Amino acid sequence: MGKVRKHIRLNSLSGEETSFAYVEAFKTLRTNLEFLSSETDCKKIVVTSPLAEEGKTNVSINLAVTLADAGKKVILLDCDLRRSILEDYLSSEDKNKWNKQFTKGLSGILCGKFNLAESSIEMKNLGITVLPSGKHPPNPSELLASKKMGQLIQELDEIYDYIIFDAPPISLVTDAAVIGKYADGALLVVRYKSTPVVMIKKAMENLNNAGIKVIGSILNAFDIKKSNIYGKKYYGYYRYAYKKEGEGL
Repeated sequence: MGKVRKHIRLNSLSGEETSFAYVEAFKTLRTNLEFLSSETDCKKIVVTSPLAEEGKTNVSINLAVTLADAGKKVILLDCDLRRSILEDYLSSEDKNKWNKQFTKGLSGILCGKFNLAESSIEMKNLGITVLPSGKHPPNPSELLASKKMGQLIQELDEIYDYIIFDAPPISLVTDAAVIGKYADGALLVVRYKSTPVVMIKKAMENLNNAGIKVIGSILNAFDIKKSNIYGKKYYGYYRYAYKKEGEGL
């Protein structure tokens, strides 16, 4: 019997419970990436983490959505051909279409069985295109390093403003380093009060050894309202003032 897949709730930017700080953090990240793109043509971005369960897939999705909200054409590639969870986040958005495409996806393209048009999913409610991982192959690293992968990236580069690669943890397998050769840079996601410092250092070392430019890091699960950097009173004032400035626009 096959594994029963469980849907994981996406911490959506448009959710009613989503904090102001969370949304603003992604807008700031978008602004920084747009600046980099204007200076260095940084449009192909690998999102990885030192370990599993650091929230990198959630970050990848919301980064792609934030870029799309600014009018950019964005595709999100699920490059975790070993233990993908992107489907668990997004399958409920269009379950029938997702289930059909899941048997194709990136691995199906790299194996020469399918093309991009029949393997990708237009997530109209999110404003992005998603390429699922497809069926998990026995040789993920070899497929990601293949000539077909390079050809696919060239094809996507001509169509999309941004290509976001949701990659496996860099400290556990070599896949993220392999994917990095196609990218303009990497974002490293670490979880607040969870990721061991030694693993962050190892992740940075692995990225540097692979010649992948680290363009930034993301501190995930950080609650600014509970921190000592900005008190609740200041945070509340900033939020209120920001909303007031936007009134009447």
